[in-house]
Amino acid sequence: MPGKKQIKSEFKSYIENQLAAIDILCDELRDAIEMESPLVNRIKGSIIHDFYNICERIFETIARDMNGGIPAGEKWHKILLYRMTLPVSGVRPAVITKKLAADLDEYLSFRHVFRNIYGYELQGKRLQSLVDGFETVTGEFHAQIKAFLKKI
Repeated sequence: MPGKKQIKSEFKSYIENQLAAIDILCDELRDAIEMESPLVNRIKGSIIHDFYNICERIFETIARDMNGGIPAGEKWHKILLYRMTLPVSGVRPAVITKKLAADLDEYLSFRHVFRNIYGYELQGKRLQSLVDGFETVTGEFHAQIKAFLKKI
């Protein structure tokens, strides 16, 4: 049976691996921005979608391993996101700030849209706003998750 130290090490390694995946998405988005193709919005949308999936996987891991489980119900995605802004007494500090959660909520909302429309229906303004903020949000996410890992 693995010891507590090994489990903590695996937990941190998993999260760091997910953060490395965000770096790949940043590179892919930079490449997509340079493209001239009618498919570019579909590509950007897919990258934004993948980014929030990574964030949510990290939050799910924290909730499952430290909070005792993932929220239930229709709005569990949003509840999970905002629970990450709350410290759990005696268990863990807050994972992210409320400001970052609000920024990530925009990516969560977009992911829902992306999953429920056809790629050719993606509109430029909302998508472009997320693309414009991508490096800032991913950088802040990286920094806050790394700070969280140091605290635990």
